[in-house]
Amino acid sequence: METPKFEQYSVVKNTINKSFGIVIKVIGENVTIYPAKGGYKITFRAQYLEQASQEETSSLKELIEQVKTDEKEKPKKTSRRIIDPAHIRYEFDKFLKHIAVRYPASEEAFRIFWRELLDIAGDIPGKTWEMKSSTGNNPGPALKLCNPSTQKWVYCLTFIPSYGLRIEIKKEFLPEEFDKLFPIDNAMFGAGKAVELRYENFPEEKRRHYLNCVKAIYATQSTPE
Repeated sequence: METPKFEQYSVVKNTINKSFGIVIKVIGENVTIYPAKGGYKITFRAQYLEQASQEETSSLKELIEQVKTDEKEKPKKTSRRIIDPAHIRYEFDKFLKHIAVRYPASEEAFRIFWRELLDIAGDIPGKTWEMKSSTGNNPGPALKLCNPSTQKWVYCLTFIPSYGLRIEIKKEFLPEEFDKLFPIDNAMFGAGKAVELRYENFPEEKRRHYLNCVKAIYATQSTPE
C-alpha cells in the first residue's frame, strides 16, 4: 500500500478518532500536525491520516492562516526558557490568537481573566509571569512568585492550552480554604493540584473564586524587587 503524501498546511483527518489537524511538516512517513482543537503538536505515521475534504478544509481556513503566520514568525528554537519580555508577550499574543480562531468569545473571556490575574500578581514578563512549556511547543502562561525560603522566583500557577483550560497550582502555595477549587490531585508529577474548565463556562462569579485564591496566595508572599 502506497504511503499517503501530504502538503504543508493541508488539513488531514485521523483515520482512528476522526479528529482534524493542520500539517506542519513531513519527514518521510512521519507527519507533524497542529490539532484543530488546540493543544500540542503531534507526530503521526502517514498511514493513520487521510486528506480532509474541501469542505472540511474550508471550515478551518482561519486556523490554517494563523498556523502559517506562527510558523513564519516564530523565533528560532532554543533549549533555554523564554526570558526576553518582548518574546514572552509575543508568545502570549500567539496563545490568544489560537484560542480566538476557534472560540472568539473564549479568547475575550480568558483575556479578561488574565488581566485580572496580573492586577494581583504584577505584569512583569520574565519575573511575575512567563510562557511555560515542557516541550517547547505551544507554551501557556504561568504566574510566578518569590519562594520565601530561597528568595527565587518560581512557578506557582500554570495555564495549559487545550480544548478547555487546565489550571495547575503547586500544593505548597495553595491555601487550605481554596483546596476544593482544584479537585484533580497529584498534578505536576505529584507536586500540584489542578482543575479543568471550559472557557465558555467560566463566568465572572466562577472567576472570582480563583481570583480570591490568587489574592490570598500573594498576600502572604514577599515580592522583592
